[in-house]
Amino acid sequence: CAAQVEGIGALEIVYPDQLQDQVPLVQQALDEHGLVLSSLNVNIKGNPIFHRGALTSADTAVRRAAVGYLKDGLDLAPAFGIDLVTCCPLGDGFEYAFQMDYVDAWGWFIDGIREAARHRPDVRLSLEYKLNETRAHCLMGTAMSALQVCQAVDLPNVGVTVDIGHALMALETPSLSFAQLAHANRLFLVHINDNYRNWDWDLVSGMVNWWDWIECLLYLDKIGYDGWLVSDVMPGRLDAVPVMSSVYHAIRRGKLLLSKVDQPALWARIQAQDAQGAYDLLYAALGLA
Repeated sequence: CAAQVEGIGALEIVYPDQLQDQVPLVQQALDEHGLVLSSLNVNIKGNPIFHRGALTSADTAVRRAAVGYLKDGLDLAPAFGIDLVTCCPLGDGFEYAFQMDYVDAWGWFIDGIREAARHRPDVRLSLEYKLNETRAHCLMGTAMSALQVCQAVDLPNVGVTVDIGHALMALETPSLSFAQLAHANRLFLVHINDNYRNWDWDLVSGMVNWWDWIECLLYLDKIGYDGWLVSDVMPGRLDAVPVMSSVYHAIRRGKLLLSKVDQPALWARIQAQDAQGAYDLLYAALGLA
Protein backbone atom coordinates (compact mmCIF):
# COMPACT_ATOMS: atom_id res chain seq x y z
CA CYS A 1 0.00 0.00 0.00
CA ALA A 2 1.32 3.43 -0.94
CA ALA A 3 0.37 4.79 2.47
CA GLN A 4 3.04 2.55 4.05
CA VAL A 5 5.82 4.45 2.29
CA GLU A 6 7.71 6.72 4.66
CA GLY A 7 7.33 10.43 4.03
CA ILE A 8 4.68 10.09 1.32
CA GLY A 9 2.25 12.96 0.98
CA ALA A 10 0.69 12.56 -2.45
CA LEU A 11 0.24 10.31 -5.45
CA GLU A 12 0.45 10.91 -9.18
CA ILE A 13 -2.26 8.90 -10.93
CA VAL A 14 -2.20 7.91 -14.60
CA TYR A 15 -5.21 8.65 -16.80
CA PRO A 16 -6.91 6.69 -18.27
CA ASP A 17 -5.05 3.60 -17.04
CA GLN A 18 -5.69 4.11 -13.33
CA LEU A 19 -8.62 6.48 -13.45
CA GLN A 20 -11.71 6.64 -15.61
CA ASP A 21 -15.08 7.06 -13.91
CA GLN A 22 -13.92 6.29 -10.38
CA VAL A 23 -13.24 9.80 -9.10
CA PRO A 24 -15.32 9.42 -5.89
CA LEU A 25 -13.72 6.05 -5.08
CA VAL A 26 -10.21 7.32 -5.69
CA GLN A 27 -10.85 10.44 -3.62
CA GLN A 28 -12.26 8.31 -0.81
CA ALA A 29 -9.14 6.12 -0.82
CA LEU A 30 -6.90 9.18 -0.77
CA ASP A 31 -8.84 10.68 2.13
CA GLU A 32 -8.71 7.45 4.12
CA HIS A 33 -4.92 7.42 3.91
CA GLY A 34 -4.34 11.15 4.35
CA LEU A 35 -3.06 11.61 0.81
CA VAL A 36 -3.76 14.00 -2.06
CA LEU A 37 -2.95 14.00 -5.75
CA SER A 38 0.21 15.79 -6.78
CA SER A 39 -0.68 15.70 -10.46
CA LEU A 40 -2.59 13.76 -13.06
CA ASN A 41 -0.44 11.97 -15.65
CA VAL A 42 -2.11 11.57 -19.05
CA ASN A 43 -0.92 8.55 -21.03
CA ILE A 44 -1.05 9.14 -24.80
CA LYS A 45 1.14 6.19 -25.73
CA GLY A 46 -0.52 3.09 -24.25
CA ASN A 47 -3.63 2.81 -26.42
CA PRO A 48 -2.88 0.74 -29.56
CA ILE A 49 -4.22 3.56 -31.74
CA PHE A 50 -1.12 5.56 -30.71
CA HIS A 51 1.27 2.86 -31.94
CA ARG A 52 2.58 5.13 -34.72
CA GLY A 53 2.28 8.37 -32.86
CA ALA A 54 -0.34 10.34 -30.98
CA LEU A 55 -0.07 14.10 -31.43
CA THR A 56 2.08 13.49 -34.52
CA SER A 57 0.13 10.65 -36.12
CA ALA A 58 -0.44 11.05 -39.85
CA ASP A 59 -4.06 10.10 -39.12
CA THR A 60 -6.12 13.15 -38.18
CA ALA A 61 -8.53 11.03 -36.13
CA VAL A 62 -5.68 9.70 -34.01
CA ARG A 63 -4.38 13.21 -33.39
CA ARG A 64 -7.87 14.26 -32.37
CA ALA A 65 -8.03 11.33 -29.95
CA ALA A 66 -4.71 12.32 -28.35
CA VAL A 67 -5.88 15.90 -27.87
CA GLY A 68 -9.10 14.49 -26.42
CA TYR A 69 -7.15 12.50 -23.84
CA LEU A 70 -5.33 15.67 -22.79
CA LYS A 71 -8.56 17.66 -22.55
CA ASP A 72 -10.17 14.91 -20.47
CA GLY A 73 -7.21 14.93 -18.09
CA LEU A 74 -7.35 18.71 -17.79
CA ASP A 75 -11.07 18.47 -16.99
CA LEU A 76 -10.53 15.75 -14.37
CA ALA A 77 -7.73 17.43 -12.42
CA PRO A 78 -9.90 20.06 -10.68
CA ALA A 79 -12.19 17.29 -9.40
CA PHE A 80 -9.28 16.37 -7.13
CA GLY A 81 -8.55 19.97 -6.17
CA ILE A 82 -5.40 20.20 -8.31
CA ASP A 83 -4.42 22.34 -11.30
CA LEU A 84 -1.61 20.26 -12.76
CA VAL A 85 -1.61 17.67 -15.54
CA THR A 86 1.62 16.14 -16.83
CA CYS A 87 2.19 14.20 -20.03
CA CYS A 88 5.20 12.41 -21.50
CA PRO A 89 4.40 11.91 -25.21
CA LEU A 90 6.64 8.89 -25.71
CA GLY A 91 4.81 7.56 -28.75
CA ASP A 92 5.66 10.66 -30.76
CA GLY A 93 8.97 10.03 -32.48
CA PHE A 94 10.69 7.89 -35.08
CA GLU A 95 13.23 5.11 -35.65
CA TYR A 96 14.71 5.86 -39.08
CA ALA A 97 15.63 8.70 -41.39
CA PHE A 98 12.82 9.38 -43.90
CA GLN A 99 10.23 7.89 -41.51
CA MET A 100 8.69 11.17 -40.30
CA ASP A 101 7.91 14.48 -41.95
CA TYR A 102 9.50 16.60 -39.23
CA VAL A 103 7.92 19.82 -40.46
CA ASP A 104 4.38 18.44 -40.36
CA ALA A 105 4.96 16.49 -37.15
CA TRP A 106 6.37 19.45 -35.23
CA GLY A 107 3.50 21.64 -36.36
CA TRP A 108 0.89 19.04 -35.38
CA PHE A 109 2.58 18.61 -32.01
CA ILE A 110 2.52 22.35 -31.26
CA ASP A 111 -1.06 22.70 -32.47
CA GLY A 112 -2.26 19.77 -30.36
CA ILE A 113 -0.65 21.04 -27.18
CA ARG A 114 -2.01 24.53 -27.81
CA GLU A 115 -5.56 23.29 -28.40
CA ALA A 116 -5.51 21.17 -25.26
CA ALA A 117 -4.08 23.94 -23.08
CA ARG A 118 -6.59 26.49 -24.37
CA HIS A 119 -9.38 24.12 -23.36
CA ARG A 120 -8.62 24.71 -19.66
CA PRO A 121 -6.54 27.84 -19.06
CA ASP A 122 -7.09 27.36 -15.31
CA VAL A 123 -5.15 24.05 -15.34
CA ARG A 124 -1.43 23.75 -16.06
CA LEU A 125 -0.20 21.29 -18.68
CA SER A 126 3.35 20.13 -18.00
CA LEU A 127 5.29 18.37 -20.77
CA GLU A 128 7.81 15.69 -19.82
CA TYR A 129 10.64 15.17 -22.29
CA LYS A 130 12.67 12.04 -22.94
CA LEU A 131 15.45 11.27 -25.39
CA ASN A 132 14.12 7.86 -26.44
CA GLU A 133 11.82 4.97 -25.52
CA THR A 134 9.28 3.99 -26.63
CA ARG A 135 10.70 5.44 -29.88
CA ALA A 136 14.35 5.33 -30.93
CA HIS A 137 14.12 9.12 -31.09
CA CYS A 138 11.39 10.95 -29.21
CA LEU A 139 10.29 14.17 -30.88
CA MET A 140 10.65 16.18 -27.65
CA GLY A 141 13.89 14.75 -26.30
CA THR A 142 15.57 17.49 -24.25
CA ALA A 143 14.80 20.28 -21.83
CA MET A 144 15.48 22.89 -24.51
CA SER A 145 13.24 21.09 -26.98
CA ALA A 146 10.45 21.13 -24.39
CA LEU A 147 11.08 24.80 -23.69
CA GLN A 148 10.85 25.55 -27.40
CA VAL A 149 7.44 23.84 -27.43
CA CYS A 150 6.32 26.09 -24.58
CA GLN A 151 7.54 29.18 -26.39
CA ALA A 152 5.85 28.15 -29.64
CA VAL A 153 2.55 27.36 -27.91
CA ASP A 154 2.85 30.70 -26.09
CA LEU A 155 0.35 30.04 -23.31
CA PRO A 156 1.12 30.64 -19.62
CA ASN A 157 -0.35 27.31 -18.50
CA VAL A 158 2.09 25.19 -20.54
CA GLY A 159 5.35 24.21 -18.87
CA VAL A 160 7.83 21.39 -18.41
CA THR A 161 8.22 18.35 -16.19
CA VAL A 162 11.87 17.52 -15.59
CA ASP A 163 12.42 13.84 -14.88
CA ILE A 164 15.94 13.77 -13.47
CA GLY A 165 16.58 10.34 -15.00
CA HIS A 166 15.52 11.60 -18.42
CA ALA A 167 17.85 14.57 -18.04
CA LEU A 168 20.73 12.24 -17.12
CA MET A 169 19.97 10.02 -20.14
CA ALA A 170 20.13 13.08 -22.39
CA LEU A 171 23.55 13.90 -20.88
CA GLU A 172 22.12 17.07 -19.40
CA THR A 173 23.15 18.58 -16.10
CA PRO A 174 19.76 18.43 -14.35
CA SER A 175 20.47 21.49 -12.21
CA LEU A 176 21.22 23.52 -15.34
CA SER A 177 17.94 22.34 -16.88
CA PHE A 178 16.14 23.52 -13.73
CA ALA A 179 17.83 26.91 -13.98
CA GLN A 180 17.07 27.35 -17.68
CA LEU A 181 13.40 26.44 -17.29
CA ALA A 182 13.00 28.51 -14.14
CA HIS A 183 14.35 31.57 -15.97
CA ALA A 184 11.45 31.16 -18.39
CA ASN A 185 8.92 30.40 -15.60
CA ARG A 186 8.28 27.01 -17.21
CA LEU A 187 9.42 24.53 -14.55
CA PHE A 188 6.11 23.06 -13.41
CA LEU A 189 7.01 19.63 -11.98
CA VAL A 190 9.97 17.45 -11.03
CA HIS A 191 10.13 13.64 -11.21
CA ILE A 192 13.00 12.15 -9.25
CA ASN A 193 15.03 8.98 -9.87
CA ASP A 194 18.51 7.94 -10.94
CA ASN A 195 20.32 5.90 -13.59
CA TYR A 196 23.70 5.25 -15.18
CA ARG A 197 23.05 7.70 -18.03
CA ASN A 198 22.60 4.76 -20.41
CA TRP A 199 18.95 3.84 -19.85
CA ASP A 200 15.92 4.94 -17.86
CA TRP A 201 16.45 2.50 -14.99
CA ASP A 202 14.31 4.50 -12.51
CA LEU A 203 16.64 3.84 -9.59
CA VAL A 204 16.50 5.53 -6.18
CA SER A 205 17.65 9.15 -6.30
CA GLY A 206 21.27 9.68 -5.34
CA MET A 207 22.20 6.01 -5.22
CA VAL A 208 24.20 6.33 -8.47
CA ASN A 209 24.80 10.04 -9.05
CA TRP A 210 25.01 11.32 -5.47
CA TRP A 211 26.62 14.69 -6.11
CA ASP A 212 24.28 15.44 -9.04
CA TRP A 213 21.42 14.72 -6.66
CA ILE A 214 22.77 17.07 -4.00
CA GLU A 215 23.26 19.77 -6.63
CA CYS A 216 19.67 19.25 -7.79
CA LEU A 217 18.36 19.88 -4.27
CA LEU A 218 20.62 22.91 -3.95
CA TYR A 219 19.32 24.47 -7.17
CA LEU A 220 15.68 23.62 -6.56
CA ASP A 221 16.04 25.64 -3.37
CA LYS A 222 17.84 28.50 -5.16
CA ILE A 223 15.16 28.88 -7.83
CA GLY A 224 12.36 28.68 -5.26
CA TYR A 225 10.74 25.53 -6.59
CA ASP A 226 7.77 24.80 -4.32
CA GLY A 227 6.11 21.95 -6.20
CA TRP A 228 6.09 18.24 -5.50
CA LEU A 229 9.06 15.92 -5.89
CA VAL A 230 7.35 12.97 -7.56
CA SER A 231 9.11 9.64 -7.22
CA ASP A 232 9.33 7.86 -10.58
CA VAL A 233 11.25 4.90 -9.17
CA MET A 234 10.70 1.25 -10.08
CA PRO A 235 11.35 -1.26 -7.27
CA GLY A 236 12.16 -3.96 -9.83
CA ARG A 237 13.12 -7.14 -7.99
CA LEU A 238 13.13 -5.49 -4.56
CA ASP A 239 10.33 -4.92 -2.06
CA ALA A 240 8.35 -1.86 -3.10
CA VAL A 241 7.73 -0.21 0.29
CA PRO A 242 11.39 -0.15 1.45
CA VAL A 243 12.55 1.02 -1.97
CA MET A 244 10.02 3.84 -2.14
CA SER A 245 10.80 4.78 1.46
CA SER A 246 14.45 5.07 0.39
CA VAL A 247 13.41 7.86 -1.98
CA TYR A 248 12.09 9.85 0.97
CA HIS A 249 15.31 9.26 2.85
CA ALA A 250 17.32 10.40 -0.18
CA ILE A 251 15.48 13.71 -0.02
CA ARG A 252 15.81 13.94 3.76
CA ARG A 253 19.52 13.10 3.80
CA GLY A 254 20.32 15.43 0.92
CA LYS A 255 18.56 18.33 2.60
CA LEU A 256 20.20 17.47 5.92
CA LEU A 257 23.64 17.59 4.32
CA LEU A 258 22.95 20.96 2.73
CA SER A 259 21.63 22.30 6.05
CA LYS A 260 25.04 21.59 7.60
CA VAL A 261 26.91 23.56 4.97
CA ASP A 262 27.54 27.29 5.28
CA GLN A 263 25.37 28.38 2.35
CA PRO A 264 26.97 31.79 1.69
CA ALA A 265 30.40 30.13 1.75
CA LEU A 266 29.23 27.39 -0.61
CA TRP A 267 27.74 29.85 -3.09
CA ALA A 268 30.84 32.04 -2.88
CA ARG A 269 32.92 29.06 -3.99
CA ILE A 270 30.48 28.15 -6.75
CA GLN A 271 30.39 31.71 -8.04
CA ALA A 272 34.19 31.81 -7.95
CA GLN A 273 34.19 28.58 -10.00
CA ASP A 274 36.04 26.90 -7.14
CA ALA A 275 34.68 23.37 -7.39
CA GLN A 276 37.37 21.94 -5.12
CA GLY A 277 36.52 24.46 -2.41
CA ALA A 278 32.83 23.61 -2.71
CA TYR A 279 33.56 19.90 -2.36
CA ASP A 280 35.73 20.61 0.68
CA LEU A 281 32.73 22.23 2.39
CA LEU A 282 30.44 19.35 1.46
CA TYR A 283 32.88 16.66 2.58
CA ALA A 284 33.46 18.55 5.83
CA ALA A 285 29.70 18.50 6.45
CA LEU A 286 29.86 14.72 6.01
CA GLY A 287 32.63 14.55 8.60
CA LEU A 288 35.22 13.74 5.96
CA ALA A 289 37.31 16.90 6.01
